[in-house]
Amino acid sequence: MPRLAAGLLLPAILLASCAKLGLSGKAPRSADLPTPRQLRAIRYMSRTVGPDGRRIFDRLGQARSCRDFELAMRWNRPPDVRAGPFDQKMVYLTASVPRDLSKDSEVVLSGVIEQGQALSSGGSVWAVRLKDGSEVQAVETASYADKQEEAQQNGGSVTMVHPYTHGRVLCAYGVYQGITGLSLNQKRRVPLVSVLFAMDRRR
Repeated sequence: MPRLAAGLLLPAILLASCAKLGLSGKAPRSADLPTPRQLRAIRYMSRTVGPDGRRIFDRLGQARSCRDFELAMRWNRPPDVRAGPFDQKMVYLTASVPRDLSKDSEVVLSGVIEQGQALSSGGSVWAVRLKDGSEVQAVETASYADKQEEAQQNGGSVTMVHPYTHGRVLCAYGVYQGITGLSLNQKRRVPLVSVLFAMDRRR
């Protein structure tokens, strides 16, 4: 059965991240927000108004594509503004992984699924290919998978459709764990992301 994202709210950790963006005070000063044209393309996604009047996307599971998911996240968490529970800048891993990326950095990952499978523990693991051809291993524990499944009762949007299908795109929010993952051929170490929220889409 498809896993569903929370029907009314972002995962708690994402809401906490947005709360520190100035949404309870003043809006973040960013030079790297999505353009008005880009925002028009995702106007179908639900938004809520913060106390300062700035609207944020509050149902990420509605995203029809990983590109739309990334745009919504870039609006909620501009990459040039420190925010969130760790007072960090969000790093967007779509083209490549920065060589100097610090362990425990908050990241948004988006890449093509080379291979994926369910773990005996109840979680999932994926080999994801970025635009530069590099490989990232993404692992979602059973506890986070269960949180997405529980949201079915709230009438949420479908997040996982065909999560282990080669060629689909995985988009996820998580924490970078360093060069500690295992490559698809199991011969070398690759960047590892611990996934807190994930979706798969056709593009």
